[in-house]
Amino acid sequence: MNAIEKGRAALVQWRASKPTNYYQSNEVLQDLVSRYASNTDIEGLASRLDAYGQVMATTAQPLVQRCNSIGHTPQLARFNGIGERVEDIVFDPSYHELGHLIYGSGVMAITGQPDRALEQAALVLLTSHHGEGGHVCPLACTAGMILVLQQHGHPWLQDRYLPGLTDPGRDRLHGSQFLTEVQGGSDVGANACRAVPVRDADETHPGVYRIYGEKWFCSVADAPLYLVTARPQDADAGTRGLGLFIVPRVLQADDLIDEQGPLPRSNDLNLRRLKDKLGTRGMASAEIDWNGALAYQVGDLQKGFINVVDVVLNMSRIFNALACSGSMYRAFIEASTFARHRTAFGQPIERFALVERSLASLYAEAVAAMASTFDLVHLGQVTRHERAGRIGRNMNKYWTSVRNTQMVRLAMEVLGGNGTIEDFSPLPRLYRDAMVTESWEGAHNVLVAQTRRDMRRYALHRDFLAMLRERLDACSGHLVEPLKMRLERQGEVADAIAADEDEGRNVELRGWIDQVMVTYQAVCLLELSGWQQQSDRAPLRTEVVEHLLRLHPESSMQRDAVWWPRL
Repeated sequence: MNAIEKGRAALVQWRASKPTNYYQSNEVLQDLVSRYASNTDIEGLASRLDAYGQVMATTAQPLVQRCNSIGHTPQLARFNGIGERVEDIVFDPSYHELGHLIYGSGVMAITGQPDRALEQAALVLLTSHHGEGGHVCPLACTAGMILVLQQHGHPWLQDRYLPGLTDPGRDRLHGSQFLTEVQGGSDVGANACRAVPVRDADETHPGVYRIYGEKWFCSVADAPLYLVTARPQDADAGTRGLGLFIVPRVLQADDLIDEQGPLPRSNDLNLRRLKDKLGTRGMASAEIDWNGALAYQVGDLQKGFINVVDVVLNMSRIFNALACSGSMYRAFIEASTFARHRTAFGQPIERFALVERSLASLYAEAVAAMASTFDLVHLGQVTRHERAGRIGRNMNKYWTSVRNTQMVRLAMEVLGGNGTIEDFSPLPRLYRDAMVTESWEGAHNVLVAQTRRDMRRYALHRDFLAMLRERLDACSGHLVEPLKMRLERQGEVADAIAADEDEGRNVELRGWIDQVMVTYQAVCLLELSGWQQQSDRAPLRTEVVEHLLRLHPESSMQRDAVWWPRL
């Protein structure tokens, strides 16, 4: 065998060496599940996750690759063959086949069941080994719709839609959520879509409205059900005046409509165009015009935006962090297996110090993201830590999305030029998806500003830091005291930022979030290691936590003097 044949044979061996089961190959994920699901049927849960982990690593892989590749992405079809307006989106068959695998796991059926929140998180994380993959965003949107209907929906809406939304079969429904408008972006209070009343709510039916206006960034535009914010007549300005509505994409005979005409038919909306996005290409995002689309009121109209934030966005931010965690671990898989089989200068490249450091960083960041995100899923079920969980979810979404992009890029560096080739590995697609997940569910600066408002108004940072101090007291090892001192310094900085009205302190706060999130993740990993030892499991090596802390040393968070030319 000549040198070229040996080189290609090594690549064949690399591909053959990759895990065929994403759950079995991830001991940290297995231990996180066992630790937090201690009161459930662990064997049954592990069996379900094991089966799904194998499907995601094998059957799903070519489907994801195809439905996200050029020539196979969604296409807009406004009219059918006889000229009827259908406002439809056509997908490659691989997209639907992949969807049957994912929804068939029952991931949506267990939404809102506290004792199965961890199982849902694990299923989403395993799915996210393919990045967004075309389906993780729809999962997040559907879960948010299920929750808001469970908690605030009229019984008529619950009976009509929840069975389909939680159905794992081929007749399932999925949802989407549209807030963004062209003039507003993250300034949701500037939204101008109008909701005109048709009939009031009563004991038997929800309030019925017609929606007029435009939504600028509508991901999962193919969904049968849209969750939409709009401003009722004479409502207050800002976010307080936004109501929440469910809009069916296609009208059926049993919808609450007065006019006559052929049914089913497209609701009164137009898909203006599909977005040509950098990433998440397998999932359809659109711009939509609302021309009096039939809509059903969800909950108290005066609490529409509150319900979006407290229910829908809280769920979506957890899903976003799970997506980033799964993507990071997949990046580690790709880079570490490649480095073991790729040789240079007579030895595998994993033996070179710079590559060793990259692989250690990829692993540390991936398991840290999993640990903090699963911890927040757990905190969502613990009432006494509700305030800590609220601020933690926002910071964790920001931090995991930032680190995801950096880690996928680092994995591409390990692969060298091969890392940029679309059909060589999934890394180019993971990188594009990572850039999009950074913006979803709150751009970085928006989440920083929200965190500061929560600090100033409610002192939530004190609850978060107090929780970490309490948990550190129960840990052991040489890292405990340094982490306590680090936490003390971070507490002093947080109080100073919260007490100052200067908007410029947001610059310092972003640096503070970077540092306190690393502290949080280190605590989660130390706790996991302690649990592993008590459970006769191989404990996470201390070097992993030490490396994570070295990657993110404490530094000055002072606001710099800035200047730039106005062009």
